[in-house]
Amino acid sequence: MSTSALRRGALALLALLTAVTTVLLVPLPASAAVSGQAAVADQDCTSSRIRVTLLNESAAATTFTATWAGVGTYTRTVSAGDRTTLFFTKADKTVYSIAVTTPQGLNTTLNGTLDCGAALGAQIAMECPRNADGTLPATHRLGLTLVNRSATARTFTVRWPGLSATTWTRTVAANASDASMYWTVANGTAYAITTTAPGFTRTESGRATCGLATGTPGMNSQTLFSTTDAVAGVNTRQTDGTYQERSRTVASVRIPAMAVSNTGTIVAMADARVSSAADLGGGSNDIQVAMRRSTDGGATWSPAEIVQHAGTTTEGYGDVSLLVDRSAGARGTIHAFLNYSPAPGIGYYGSAPGSNSATDPTAMHIRVISSTDDGVTWSAPVDLNPQVKKAGWAGIFASSGHGVQLASGRLVQPIVYRENGVDHAADIYSDDHGATWKTGAPAATGVNESKVLQRGSGKVVQNMRSNGGGNRWYATASDAGASDVASPFGTAWNSGMIDPGCNADEISYLSPTDVDSGGRPITTDTALYSGNASSSGRNELTVRVSEDDGASWRHHVLIKSGAAGYSTAAVLGDGAIGDLYEIGATGGIVFTGFTLDWAKQS
Repeated sequence: MSTSALRRGALALLALLTAVTTVLLVPLPASAAVSGQAAVADQDCTSSRIRVTLLNESAAATTFTATWAGVGTYTRTVSAGDRTTLFFTKADKTVYSIAVTTPQGLNTTLNGTLDCGAALGAQIAMECPRNADGTLPATHRLGLTLVNRSATARTFTVRWPGLSATTWTRTVAANASDASMYWTVANGTAYAITTTAPGFTRTESGRATCGLATGTPGMNSQTLFSTTDAVAGVNTRQTDGTYQERSRTVASVRIPAMAVSNTGTIVAMADARVSSAADLGGGSNDIQVAMRRSTDGGATWSPAEIVQHAGTTTEGYGDVSLLVDRSAGARGTIHAFLNYSPAPGIGYYGSAPGSNSATDPTAMHIRVISSTDDGVTWSAPVDLNPQVKKAGWAGIFASSGHGVQLASGRLVQPIVYRENGVDHAADIYSDDHGATWKTGAPAATGVNESKVLQRGSGKVVQNMRSNGGGNRWYATASDAGASDVASPFGTAWNSGMIDPGCNADEISYLSPTDVDSGGRPITTDTALYSGNASSSGRNELTVRVSEDDGASWRHHVLIKSGAAGYSTAAVLGDGAIGDLYEIGATGGIVFTGFTLDWAKQS
């Protein structure tokens, strides 16, 4: 069943709330509320922005007028069932009062103060590497990450009574973090750590144990793929010109993909870039797909192994995306979309138009392999270009990370294609459990990798990386019924969500068992966004939580201080959240598991 009815009932309340910092708005008379229309303000201290989301869930398009005295008046026409965002970059302590009206009678004022002075955090997490036999080592690193999203440097004082040294200080620059504090402790060590700064206090206590149980750190992490650990089954060219599968290290690991099966098995895949860090089509083009699996919620993992490689090392497979068909029997089916480059130089931007043949040697291909046993075995690859690529397109590729299954049962996988020198985000979809695939309508132009998800309202939205960087862009499919991604999307809009130009993720908070009687996913108003909270580069990987269907993002937690790139997220079998992210080309691919409560700590 859907939670959209509950959300619609709360629309009037949304107009009386702002997010991220606690701000009370001026109460409005009942006549100010209009069914299906609302304005919601939230504040994002990672970018010093005030964001105003204009929601139109009525049956007809309407025009919102937002007036901020002394700043300006802004009008936006919003289609039926769609939304858009205004955002303002302002100095800390800016007081705002923004009146929002529509011709139908919505008349609400959003009042508050951009207050990032208390936008601080102190996050406890465990590093949980395993021994070769899967057992835990005797000691672990308990880490403390200090987060300063304010506009000035802040000095934190950290106290852990009972240790030989009990007090530490760290000064963290404005809009920065510090993950340099950690303690190597025996498994099960009790901790009680209090962190203070002017206007901020946080105390956490428990036992330093891996596993996310109550009373333990709320996040665990371990590296799954690295350039120092061997990967089994790497196709390797021998000196006599023949090929042999060998266990060996690779030059680069990139592009995480992750999915959780119906039984709770986590499947993680990544590019094993054997000879260089170059993308598909670049360098020698020797890229193969590595996989690891976990059947215990991410505590232990199978050894890294190649799950797909080409016949030669001048052909490449990479940029995987995983999609689970939960309604395909009790165990479901996992589809892995692979991008295939037939030769060096034939990458996305090196592809030529003129053909959609399965054997076209001048363009990239989307291929798919499938598993009905939770990733233990996989089918032979099927080339989808004849089904989904128009001959006039040049490059085409499946966006890495994951696709989704909609409440209707439809399978949807985001793609990017290049036509007449312009990039477009779109989707391919299947209504017959992956037997055949079709191409949907373009969501936007001038964009790149994207994720698709279904809101609690049933609407399907595309969250997209802009070629120009800066912010995430969204577009909403115009039909929430049978056609959704096959029908035209509404006008794309700038969300004001900061993004340096990196593949990010947005997911609905649904576990593998959140399905209807037919095994199809239900819908929810809770969403999670995983992406960089930095305008200066691929840094400060942050997970945000929305509990109002993406209208505002009240909570945010830092997953990785410093460098972090592509990321993908999933809800695990027990309701915990997994985030798989890369650290540059050679820093490894890390799996973090954390609880929803931990993600909502700030």
